[in-house]
Amino acid sequence: MKQILQILILLIIFSCNKIEVSKTEVEAIDKVIQFYGGQVNRSIGFKTANWKKTDYFELQVSKSDLLNNEQRYLTEQAGNIAYIFYTNLKDEKSNYNEIRVKIDLDNGTSQEYNFSTTELKEIEELYPEIEKTNNFIRDADYKSLIRDSDYKSLATQNGEIGVTENSLKNVFDQRTSEFGNIKQIQNQGFSFHKSEYRGDFINVKEVILFDKNAEDMILSYDRKTKKLIAIH
Repeated sequence: MKQILQILILLIIFSCNKIEVSKTEVEAIDKVIQFYGGQVNRSIGFKTANWKKTDYFELQVSKSDLLNNEQRYLTEQAGNIAYIFYTNLKDEKSNYNEIRVKIDLDNGTSQEYNFSTTELKEIEELYPEIEKTNNFIRDADYKSLIRDSDYKSLATQNGEIGVTENSLKNVFDQRTSEFGNIKQIQNQGFSFHKSEYRGDFINVKEVILFDKNAEDMILSYDRKTKKLIAIH
């Protein structure tokens, strides 16, 4: 009887993974491919725990040059994959409780990540704050950036706390004098963290595209207040 039950469960899971995806889901997958290139396989399924059912959509990404070159930030990139897919689901967002991401690298290793749609919605709600920060940086409006952040605890890469308008200006002036003007700031994902000093916060990974170079930038936001608390 136990063997029959196990076979039935496997058949149910197999059937779930063969469910046809909707047109909206196909378009959302295409958005991921446009960003990362490579190949994306998909599957749909569910899991049960404590009599609670969780519906998930899984994206398996492979042969992506960007991901193979960004192994230091795979967690953030996985978050970006889930976020791109989730936000492009439009009216179908409520169909799933979880977006799963599996990244297959060319070196033969794989990493798996799970993101609840609650977490992805939290990032979606944070996005206007991220855009506001990016606009301040693009416009070199460091006074407004400081005013809009948790300036008393705002930190930079060298650990400086309570940074000033001038200190931020010096950091970015040094880069623009060397690499030229900022052409674009591109979001490339997020990760959740907790520390004794900062509590719960979100790291947002971005790339600043200058005329002559590209540099990584991490923006940290307090999960409760949504205020910027660090720039790395």
